[in-house]
Amino acid sequence: MQPAVSDLATVTALRQSLPASEQFLNASDKIATFPAAMPEPRPAPVAPQRDWPSALALIEETSEAIRISELRYAQLEERLQQTIAQAAVNMRELETQIATANEMLWRSEERARHAEARALEAEGWLARLHDAVTTAFTQPNRPQSRD
Repeated sequence: MQPAVSDLATVTALRQSLPASEQFLNASDKIATFPAAMPEPRPAPVAPQRDWPSALALIEETSEAIRISELRYAQLEERLQQTIAQAAVNMRELETQIATANEMLWRSEERARHAEARALEAEGWLARLHDAVTTAFTQPNRPQSRD
């Protein structure tokens, strides 16, 4: 323990030899700083300033845009209903035209069948007439010529 006592004696001797002002200046070098146990309370964050007039203007613009969109939607819906109604009218007209065309086609086909039947009957009568004429006006010795 001698060295510790001698160190203490040396420090005491040194302190007595220094003027009092130097001792005070050097004392700050010997103070250790420790962090505070509790951090210093920070001031509460200041709420940002609100620009209420701008927010209100933005809400008004948005509601106006929504109103215009709804109006446009209503106009488009009305136009769609008109287009649907017109398409239904056009479809009924086309169905009527198709029915009329089908009726005309059926009648034309019926007339064509009757015409074919009459043509076949006429050909039969023409063949009989030809045979009758050739039989009646030919001489029995003369050979028949058909050209």
